[in-house]
Amino acid sequence: MQLSDLLNNNDNREIDGKKTRLKVTNFMENQYQQLKYLANTSPLQSVSYDNIQVQTSQSNSIEDKTIRQLQAKEYVRIIDDCINSLDDIKKTIFKGKLIDYLTSYQLEELTGYSERQILRISNNAYVEFAQKLKLVTDIDLLEYKET
Repeated sequence: MQLSDLLNNNDNREIDGKKTRLKVTNFMENQYQQLKYLANTSPLQSVSYDNIQVQTSQSNSIEDKTIRQLQAKEYVRIIDDCINSLDDIKKTIFKGKLIDYLTSYQLEELTGYSERQILRISNNAYVEFAQKLKLVTDIDLLEYKET
């Protein structure tokens, strides 16, 4: 395997920033929130011996839930690492928009940038985040322009 194969540098298609931004926004608002919930929900339930019924299932539901929780925790960790690997201003704007749900005014106050600058930086941050996430996971949020 060559370095270009490892880093996926063979893809020369032009990224569609607008579609990628929408895909990243949708992912963060839906799947990421579900992963966080799953990662922080205990699969263990209290044991009750009332009305016990014998279950002859091949699967162990507590074990399955625990495995799903561990996988969700790993995805959340990787996603958070991708966010935190953005430079400081991109990370601040990305988190402000997609995690903390700050208003445009709050972001302007926080960063000192104008609304137009914040939009430009956030668009770049979304694409950079999607590229990093694709590199380290099976999650592909990149959209490409039609040729």
